[in-house]
Amino acid sequence: MATITRFDPFRTAGLHDEVERMFREVTGQDAPATAGAFSPALDVRETTDGYALFVELPGVDAEQVEITLEENVLTIAGERPFYDEFEPDEFRRVERRFGRFHRAVRLPDRVDSSAVTARHRDGVLRIEVPRAEESKPRRIAIES
Repeated sequence: MATITRFDPFRTAGLHDEVERMFREVTGQDAPATAGAFSPALDVRETTDGYALFVELPGVDAEQVEITLEENVLTIAGERPFYDEFEPDEFRRVERRFGRFHRAVRLPDRVDSSAVTARHRDGVLRIEVPRAEESKPRRIAIES
């Protein structure tokens, strides 16, 4: 007959927690999982009208994000702060990334940089980059 054992999520994390605790004691810093830069996930969609970029930024306020477009390089930078209301030592496991982030995407030459828009909703930043009018495909009539 098989023995059923109750799952204890903290039992498997013991060594991991001990290494992080020793790291904090030796260096006086936060655990590696709570510090340092990270790269948020990014999707790029192309249409005939332009490009849409979707950046996952849960837990990041729009005021903490800076978007720039220079020489056709779109840069998204900001910071996701660690929990303000809790101490890092109170956590048994931290898998989410915190700290500064930076993403840069090179866009094609023919975009309208003056018409770029950005919207932040439900933890997703959506950036719309329209094509320049002269680069959009147009139909050419054939005269007979």
